Order: sequence, then structure tokens, then C-alpha cells
Amino acid sequence: MQVSLHVGPSFSAGWDNVVLPWFKGIALASLENEEPVAVVTPLPSGAAFLRSKLLEHAIPLLGVRFITPPQLRELLLADGALTLPLREHLRLILAIAAESAAATISQDVDLAAIARSISRSPDNLLRIFDQVSAAGWNFERTGAPALREIIKRFQDMVRNSGLQLVHEADRTAAAMAGTIPPRFSDLLLIGFTAAHWPLWPLLQAAILSARRATIVLEYPREQTRTADELWVGTWEEHFEPAAPIAEPTERSRPFAALIRTADAMMDSQGRQKIHFLVGLNATEQAQAIFTVALKFLEETSCTRLGILFPRAGALPRLVSELLIRADVPHNDGIGHIAPGEFESPAWNAWLALQENHQLEPLLRFLESNPGSLDDLPIERVQNNLRRIYRNILIDDINVLRAYCARQTEDEELTGIAEVLAAIQFLPTKATLGQFLAATKAIFARLKWNERWAEIDRFTQKWSDELSVEFSGAIYLRWLKEIINSFAVARAPEGDHRYSRVNLLSYPEAEGHEWSHLILAGLNQGEWPPSQHESGFLPDKEIVELNARARRRGKQGEGHSMLEKGKTYLLSAQDERQISLRQFAAALESVEQGLAITASFLQESAPERFWNPSELFSQAYFAVHDKPLSQETMSLLREQTCVWVKEQRFFEPAAAANSEVAQTRTAYDARRRADVTFGEYEFALREPIDRRITLRATEWDKVVKTPALIWLKTYLGVENEEPDSSQWNAATGTWVHDWLAQIAGPEKKNVWVAFPTPNEIGQRIAQAAQKFRETIADLCAASGRTVPDWWASGWSNAFALARCLASKLAEVEGCPHIATEWILKSPQVVSLRNENKLRLRGRIDLILAQSTPIESKLAGASVWIVDYKTGSTKGLTTFGKTPEARSTKLRTKLVRGDAIQLGLYGLAARELGASEISLSILSWRTELDRPQLAIDDLAAHADFWNELYQMQETGIFGLRGLIRNDYGFSPDYPLATLPIDKEFLDEKWVLTHPAFADDEDDWS
Repeated sequence: MQVSLHVGPSFSAGWDNVVLPWFKGIALASLENEEPVAVVTPLPSGAAFLRSKLLEHAIPLLGVRFITPPQLRELLLADGALTLPLREHLRLILAIAAESAAATISQDVDLAAIARSISRSPDNLLRIFDQVSAAGWNFERTGAPALREIIKRFQDMVRNSGLQLVHEADRTAAAMAGTIPPRFSDLLLIGFTAAHWPLWPLLQAAILSARRATIVLEYPREQTRTADELWVGTWEEHFEPAAPIAEPTERSRPFAALIRTADAMMDSQGRQKIHFLVGLNATEQAQAIFTVALKFLEETSCTRLGILFPRAGALPRLVSELLIRADVPHNDGIGHIAPGEFESPAWNAWLALQENHQLEPLLRFLESNPGSLDDLPIERVQNNLRRIYRNILIDDINVLRAYCARQTEDEELTGIAEVLAAIQFLPTKATLGQFLAATKAIFARLKWNERWAEIDRFTQKWSDELSVEFSGAIYLRWLKEIINSFAVARAPEGDHRYSRVNLLSYPEAEGHEWSHLILAGLNQGEWPPSQHESGFLPDKEIVELNARARRRGKQGEGHSMLEKGKTYLLSAQDERQISLRQFAAALESVEQGLAITASFLQESAPERFWNPSELFSQAYFAVHDKPLSQETMSLLREQTCVWVKEQRFFEPAAAANSEVAQTRTAYDARRRADVTFGEYEFALREPIDRRITLRATEWDKVVKTPALIWLKTYLGVENEEPDSSQWNAATGTWVHDWLAQIAGPEKKNVWVAFPTPNEIGQRIAQAAQKFRETIADLCAASGRTVPDWWASGWSNAFALARCLASKLAEVEGCPHIATEWILKSPQVVSLRNENKLRLRGRIDLILAQSTPIESKLAGASVWIVDYKTGSTKGLTTFGKTPEARSTKLRTKLVRGDAIQLGLYGLAARELGASEISLSILSWRTELDRPQLAIDDLAAHADFWNELYQMQETGIFGLRGLIRNDYGFSPDYPLATLPIDKEFLDEKWVLTHPAFADDEDDWS
């Protein structure tokens, strides 16, 4: 084995003196060697850069393999029987170990809480375990007792499963390298720094597996001096003293002083080549980057342009898209995440259903897997199950199935019960083998053979050895990770490896050379990225462990290295310094032009200013000799916008089609307060042939949320997601159903004698208790008990029903009653000018003050009562004069407080009732006397005729807040942009003059 170790100040020095001669020496000779020739770089971007340099020098690459550490590990362990686990497998095993430890140490509340937290999110501890183990330490004396117990169980499970951890495999490879035949004839190792300390055993194994090895290192940098010195010193200790490489004197580094000490000054020529660009957001910043990139490419000196980003995200993708549109070939080394073949709504819906056995995940699963519906229409299944849920307020799938199965007289519900019974669920707790067997059966039924093949490929060698039972939540998380088919993708125009333009991250660009460079995304927290100490291993302990491993090398005083079997542990502070080192290396690597960019506002919170990175501020101060303030950032943003516009790369294009122009037309029309609501504002352009009939409750809401009623009536869409008012709706349904029983088990629209107070109380109690027993029976049949929250809600509803019943029992002078009086559909109400308003609905209670004729209202004197389970006030108006009382009643009408009851009264008059009184019954009102007479409401004829106009024209409009910061607002089923309330109020009155509300704002 022949090892040649070199150390120099930069890549260019190493290239001229070591790397280029090495490639020339092994060029075509590599084809004659039995063992392969390999070049090992930390990242694929480093290999691509070397290839481009070799092409410039016309050096052939036949027989030379460029590999990265994962590929190197695979080569070195190819002949062994070791099975290296995937990261997903290790997270699974660590979560199982933490969950089992939590059960064992349950008597210690704090330690059990730590273990449960790790079982839910094992990645943080696994990362620390990897770092500590790779550095040659263990957890026997590190961390809390719970951590030591979890790690011990974790290691035992890994060992029993026949798996070997990566750090163990690397050390095994290093130990065996000297005892087996060489795997490489010539090996070049370049680009590795102190940031790659965990790879030290693997790199050592590679060197020992080569006949001839050449290693190129860099001199320690100021930012990471301690770690770098130990890195170089350890290499020298194990092999030979490094030969120094001289820096070429002709190399220009005009921007190296940007982040050096204050004593380092930049020359005027270097200052003129720096551009500071600020965009309002990612879009503007991308446009600025694209513009300056094109300006750089116009220069004859631009041989290689780098655009560096902190990470993958919107910014690099926007820049790549702009380059594609301009037909600029480039190498998009970052790319973007794209879904693979296994990512589908059906898969995500199945995972959500297995995690949550409730109604909404069930409906999403059935909608995305129509084969599970057994030919039942999804709309009918959704409507039935949602109706059942609103009635019983328990959305557990087993309870819903039991309910449907008992409705034997309804074929549709029994069919739904069969569909629900056919859905298979994973066990709550099982071993990995049992979980996999259940998954295989479910996937076979769903015909997901490809997904199962993927799972089986990853688990067939070790799953049977993991015999510990664990929860389904852990298994589902692992399953989601193991079938994750998301992958990095890029457009064909961005896949030119040898293009002049390269989009890379800051770490990927280390060791490259550039003629021009754009340093993008330099905002606070982006680069250098925010680093936080681990709660499992603080930086203080890391410093102590590194100090314990430090030794003096064989070269004597000044030669530092780490003892055998140990590597350097990187703390959060070390990782931050490495980020600064990579930024400094980027500045030193560029010769001709430099641009530094940032955003003015935060992407996650567009209303907030986004501070620039300390590196942006430091570079700006070095160039302009003044600090960078928020006002300066604002000025830079304005200057950037002006400069970008002057380049005329983003000329506003004419609308490509009529839809774009139509969007602008709609935008303008919705913001004109001087015209009535039109076709862009929940209104028909012209009446249609279909006659609409609204429920009385919908007419009640038509002046509050007209857009929602219009969407439901004309488009058939409404919000399907459960909202915070489900409890209120269920309470109202229960109370109405129980109060309907006060007339006894009679049919609808039948008059009965007014029951006694005792009969009223008994009938309500019997109805409420029967409902509770039904729910308890359903829960028992489903293997669960009635939830405490449900029992509490039932008690509240029962108390409210008894309260209303007690008030009803005090009514005198009404010998007959009728409950749940159903109006025919449509029920026509005659208005002025022979207009006919249509409605449908059901009257809660009618009290007859005279003996009615059979089951009719004709000639009867009736008192109509509408139940309200909220804190609704009565309709009685007070005022000194009839005009004042009429005005207050008008206010109740235009605010939607009396429309429903008024329509019931008008319908009763249409059916022939002689005298009609109206009241609302709630816990805030009494029934000592009627609150309104129908004549009081009928006097507002223009109001009712305005409702008729809405019915006939289909012009509703928009009113109220789309999103209310201080109250409840129903969700809109379609995306709806909010409009200023002042505009809406003016248009509302202009469109519907009879709905004008002259009092204070109430929305």
C-alpha cells in the first residue's frame, strides 16, 4: 500500500500540483488494471465539477469511477454478509424500544414521559446516537437513565434482527481492509474536511483497500481551526506527514476580504463587481437573481456561473423556471421534490383512515377508493353517514356501522353497513410480522400489489426477528416512510451537467471554482442555518468528550490528533462554524463578479420584515463602510425593482386567453359600489327555467349569508367538513325530537288534546332516555362505552328540553296542539301583486285556541311556536308608538331574526287559519302571551316581495365577513376572495332596497 498525503490552501493549488498530474498519470492506464480506479468525493456535485475540469483538459475518463461515501460503503461491504438497515428501519426500532421502555419505567413519571416523547419522534435521539457512536463513544454514562435504557433496548433489537449499524460496519471494514486483497488499484480522495469526521473510519478503510492512494486535504480555516487541525493531524498520524502544496501566485481573490476582519480592506475594483439585490419576496428575489445571471452571462469572462441557495425550496425552483423560459441550459443540482408512483389520494386517505377511525377520514377513503363502495353512489353514502352523525354525534366507524345495520327496513343503510363491515383495519398492537401479515391481506383486497412488493422487498430478511409488540401508530408512521416515493426531479432543460450555469446549495459548492457567483437567500435563519443544542447531548458535554479523545501526535508538540477508535463530535456551534467556512470558501472561489441577494419580507408571514443574514450585513458593511438598516434594505429593494425593470426581461405580456381578461373584469366588477350585484357575485345573469324552493330556515339565512344559500341552491355545493357548531346543531335536533313527543305517538299534522304537565314531563323523559339507551346499545355492540363528553352533552340537552317543556306546560287557553306540522313542498304564500313565494319546512308546535276541524288549519285560531335552543331573544318589540314598534320589527326582519317564523305564519294564513299569533320559545323567553301577530309581519309587504324577487331572479349577492376574527363565520365551499365590507353594504342596499338596515353595524 502506497499512500500520498497532501495539504494545500485551496482546490486550485491541489488541482495544479496533485490532482491534474494524478489524472494524467492514470488516464488510459486504468483500463489495464485488474482493480478499478476510483475518485471519492463527498457529494455528486464534486464529481461533476472534476469531470468538467477534466473535459477542459481533454483527459479521458474511461475506467475511472467517481463515487460518494454511500457508494464506497456499498463497494467495501459487497462481499460481506452484513445487512445495513435503512434509516426508516432504525427509526422504527428506536420507537419500539422507547415505547417498551416507557411501559417498564411507568412508575417514574418524568422518565416515562421522555420515553413516550421519543417513541413519537425518535429522529432526534437517533441522530445523536449516530453521532456519539460514530465518534467511538456510547450512552453508558451519557444522558438520563431513560435514554440509557432505551438505547440498550434499541441496540439489542438491532442485533437480534441481524442488522448492523453503519458506524459498526465502517469500523469492521477498516479492520478487515488490511487482511483482504486490494479493491482499488488507484484511489483519489478529495474534498473531505472536518465536516466529514463521522466518515473517518470509512475513508480509512478505503485507503487501506487501495494499492496506491492519494489524499488531498485543505489547510485549517479560521472558522473551524480546532476541528481542521485534528482532521489533518489524525490523517498524518495514521499515514504520513502531509506534503504542503503551494498556492498559485497568479490566482485572483477579489472578494475574499468580504467577511474577514475589519483590518482587511477591499480594493475599489472589487467593490464595483459586487451587487446587493433585495426582492420583496421569493418571486421578486428570483427575478433579480435571473436578471443578474443573464447580465453575468453576457460578459466574456463568464466561464462558470454558480447560483448558491441555502436549501431546496421555492426560490431555487423559481430561478430554474425562469432560466427554462429564457432557454438557458443549466445544471439544477438542487431540483425539487416530486411525487412518485405510490403517492396518490387513495394511499393518503387509507393512512388517515387507519390512524383515525372516524367519519371524515372514512368518507375521503371511500371517495378515493370507489371499488370499496360496492356500486353505491358516493354522494348517497356521504349524505346518509353525515345525517346519522348529526343525529347521534358519534363518528366512530363501528358505531356508524352498527347504526346502519339496525335499519333493516332501509336497504340503502344496510348496504352502507356492509360496505363499512368490509373495511379492514390494522390491529391496535402487534408484532412487526403480524402487522405485515394484516397489511398484506388489506393490500390484496385493495389490489395494491406493487405497494406490498415494495414493503416485502425491504422487510423479508429481518422482520420475523423483531418479536416485540408495539402500537399501530408507530407501524403506520414507518409504513408511510417506507413507501414514500417522493424523489428529486428537475426539468430536462435543468439537467445539463456541464453547463456554465450551476444551481447548488452552499455545502455542495465547497471546493468549486467560479468566474461569477450569486449568493442567494441570505436572510436570517437561512444561511447560516439556525442551530440549536440537543437536549440529549448539550455542547458542553461534546466539548468534554472531544477533549478526552485528543492526543499529541507522533510529530511532537503542535501535532494534535484523536486517539484510535475515536472521531471528532460536531457540536451545534461547530456546525454553525462549518456553515461560515463554506460561505468563506465560496467567496474565495470567485474571480470576476459577485451578487448577494435576500428577501425583504418573510415567506411564512408576509406582513413581517425579514432581517438579512449576518453574512449579508457583514459583506454590505465591508463594501459601503456603513451598517445595513431596515431603511437601507427598503431602499435596496426599490433600487433592485428599478434595475430589474430597466433590463426589460419581464415585459408584461398580453393576456394569452379570454379567461385571464375575464378574471380582471370580475375583479373590477366586484369592487364597484355603484352597481347592483351581478354575475360575479352569487347572482344569475338571467333567470333560469328551474323553479327553486327554499326551506324556511334557509330563507332565514338569506339575508345573513346569501352567498352560501345561493351556492347550495344553484350549484349544489356546501361545506362538508364538520365545524365547531356541530354540538349546537345536535343539541337542537335532540331537543326538537324530544319535544315532538309531547303530543304522543301520533302521526304528523294531527291535532291532539293538550297534555297535562305530568304527561309532558314523562313523554320528554321517556324520549330522551330511549335515545340514550339506543346510543349506549350501539356503543356496546361496537366494543366501547358511551363517551363522557357525549353523556355530558346529552344531559345538557335534556335539561334544556325540560326547561322549554316546563314553560310550555304553563300555557292556558289552548285545548289542542299539533307538533311537527309538515308543510307541503312547495308551500305557496300569496303576496302583493299576485306574487307567489315558495317554501318548505316543518312547524315545531301549533297551539289551537279554538277547536280545529280534523287535520286542517282552516278557520282555526292558532298560536305558532318555534323552538330555539340557543340564547335567542323573543320577537316582542317595544316602543312608545306603533311606528317605533314597526321600525324595530323591520330591523328584526332585515337581520334575519323573524323571517322563518313569519313565513310559517304566512303559510298558516294561506291554509285558512283565521287568527295567527307567533312566538319563539327559548330559555330566555316565556309563553305567557304571543310575541307577534301575523298582521304585524304582513304589513311589511315590500320585504316579503323582495324575497320573491330573489326567488325569481336568482340574484342573491354577498354579505358579511368571509373570515371573522371575532366570531364564528361558516366556511365557504368554494374559494371566495373577501371584499371590503363598505362595498358590500352599499351594493346590498342598491340590489335589495327593502333589506336596508339603518341602524349601527351588526355584522
